[in-house]
Amino acid sequence: MSYQPFGNLTHQVGRILFFIILCSFQACSRAAIAPTPALVTPSPTTPTATSLPSLNIDFDHLPLYTHPSQRFTVQYPADWQIVERADGVIFLDPNNRAGYSVIFEDAGQIYTEEDLNHELVTFVARNFLDENADFRPISQTTTPEGMVVAQFSSIDPHLGPATSELRLFQTNTIVFIIHISTLKENWASTSKQLQTLADKFTPLDTTSDLATAQPTAEPEWTLIGPKSQEFGFLYASDWDILEQQENSITVVHRDTEMMFNASKFSWPNAAVDPQAAQKAATEHIEDLSKTVKNMRSLPAKPFPVADVNGVTIDFLYTDDQGRDIAGSVITAVNKGQMYKMVFMAPADIYDAALAWFNPMQRSFSFLTPDKIETKEP
Repeated sequence: MSYQPFGNLTHQVGRILFFIILCSFQACSRAAIAPTPALVTPSPTTPTATSLPSLNIDFDHLPLYTHPSQRFTVQYPADWQIVERADGVIFLDPNNRAGYSVIFEDAGQIYTEEDLNHELVTFVARNFLDENADFRPISQTTTPEGMVVAQFSSIDPHLGPATSELRLFQTNTIVFIIHISTLKENWASTSKQLQTLADKFTPLDTTSDLATAQPTAEPEWTLIGPKSQEFGFLYASDWDILEQQENSITVVHRDTEMMFNASKFSWPNAAVDPQAAQKAATEHIEDLSKTVKNMRSLPAKPFPVADVNGVTIDFLYTDDQGRDIAGSVITAVNKGQMYKMVFMAPADIYDAALAWFNPMQRSFSFLTPDKIETKEP
């Protein structure tokens, strides 16, 4: 049980659930915390979990753990191993039947529900979506208090098939993720105990340590679209038009290599096939996977586009320079035509990139804009 920290998708360590997509971008940067190595490695003499008695946590005698950062306290079984990290703590059952961990990060801002969901998705992609993980989502819900809760199964490199639950929530600007996990065959008998253990988490000092960066000047947002002027979206004045064609427009932020593209094209039976948008998004992922390395993606999810229902797929891959690139593809059908938005950024600045991507995709409109900028790049 080891984790890649928030905002650090480098090749130094293994890789994300539903949790924290990225950051580290000058004024919006987050400190990268060195990852720990894999922590659950049974020795050859360790008995297998199936030969051990069922997990039985003594809730009447749980020691209290307080993290050195004073960010939180938790209670834990007295005989569990403690592995302390700068950004959290991991508790391990001595017989390798289960694990419980808390990871935190100062986001420096208050996230929306959409932002928290995106953080969760990225955490999964980084830590649980390699080619050998056999990742299978089980459920994802949001509580009335705003906590995102996701359950999934995967192949742990040391334990084998495992079932996990992730809880992602924010107190002030501090984002916390709680991860409980046990062997898949033990989930039914063990999950209630682990969930009760997770309920004993208490946040403490959630004062932000990050200096609030004040931009020298707010960017101006301008309506942009293809030469056909059949759709448009807002883009910031610190971005450049890379390419503007009849039915496609691409804008970039050259200093950071962020990219946003929107296009319109024909798709077979788009007007009558209710799965057309999902098929188009899936095809984009398949085509991209042929040109990049280590492609990972999550299942398609419903996503609103202007006034119609579309789908989105989040993805992560390694480019030819060995960098991790994160992004999303969004597709929707309007009046028999397929529309697609794709945005990508280096993974370690993806959270900061959402400050640009979200206004772009949210401002997207199918209606012919009145004042689209149509200058050559």
